Amino acid sequence: MALNICLMRIQCRTLFDCSYTGVTGSFRTSMIPFEDKSGQQILDLADWNRSRNQQRNWETLLQILGLKAQPIDLVLPVHRSGTWEFEFAIESEGVYLVGNNPDPLAGLLQDCDGVPMLTGLTETAQVERSISTHGSNQNIWFVLLNNTLEQQNG
Repeated sequence: MALNICLMRIQCRTLFDCSYTGVTGSFRTSMIPFEDKSGQQILDLADWNRSRNQQRNWETLLQILGLKAQPIDLVLPVHRSGTWEFEFAIESEGVYLVGNNPDPLAGLLQDCDGVPMLTGLTETAQVERSISTHGSNQNIWFVLLNNTLEQQNG
């Protein structure tokens, strides 16, 4: 039996550092030195704090994405010219719709707006300390890349 699954593929671009570093838990001097999952050398407490805060921003974004849908096929953030970009898919078509708003990502923007983020990490632009989804201080963008129907044999 074939099962039809609708996948919405979404790209996110941010001005705040949401690097996936893998640094979690408490600082331990016995672990120093090491390289985090983004390739940064962690040599002291300051390096660890920066790497941990980058990871915290990534975790915050994942929590927001997971409020209404389970992100799947996640592509980890990549830093490009002062922005961080990543992609993900969800299986729930229309989950981010809000009322009569035709934007299929309006609910995602609504969920993100105003959420505090950690700044002063490796950003090159002056960034607000919370997510702004519109206006002159906008620091996050979502783009619907496709909305496809896939068949899986079950």
